[in-house]
Amino acid sequence: MVNPPFANGSFYHIYNRGVEKRKTFMDRRDHLRFLETLDFYHKSPVPMKLSDFRRGEIKLKKIENQIELVRIFCYCLMPNHFHLLVQQLADGGTSEFMRKLSDSYTRYFNTKHKRVGSLFQGVFKAKLIETEEYLLHLSKYIHRNSFPLDEWERKVYPYSSYSYYLSGEPHSFCDIDFISSFFSRTNSNLTYQSFVEETEIDAPVLFNMLIDAED
Repeated sequence: MVNPPFANGSFYHIYNRGVEKRKTFMDRRDHLRFLETLDFYHKSPVPMKLSDFRRGEIKLKKIENQIELVRIFCYCLMPNHFHLLVQQLADGGTSEFMRKLSDSYTRYFNTKHKRVGSLFQGVFKAKLIETEEYLLHLSKYIHRNSFPLDEWERKVYPYSSYSYYLSGEPHSFCDIDFISSFFSRTNSNLTYQSFVEETEIDAPVLFNMLIDAED
């Protein structure tokens, strides 16, 4: 699969799996580190590597003229893969963000779990989102990813942006307002929750656009 050209203002479905479909998140700490890495590197410039900042080797100072490379609208971290819905905001922003995210998390994971080599299955995959219908169904697809996990049945899955869409609570790096604005907060039949939970991904054409079967 060849990724599309990235353009400012355009929306993309970003995803990747572990190499050989291995687990990329082994425990709660791994999940939280990946989310922290999303937050740290979705803006630029950053004055240091996340690992240096976490070790306290360099004190993080307020950065002047820092910009968002991408805006993140949805995410879900699964045992062996992840999904993101992003909008590129700066030239080359998507590629820069994903390179730093992958490099930083891989270094952390390999050090912690005493392994070497690539963690993810090559370069990240991206699909251009060209319509509002596709955008909304993609958010639904991403948020439904955790539903088949038996251990989280009837519980709030903590490694997805979905709980913030339900609660309306502000998120440190994920914009929940844009997609939420397409839905009602008062009419129970028209809420985002009803859109996500009451039906499967019901349009075959849309489902085929969401993710490649071989991935």
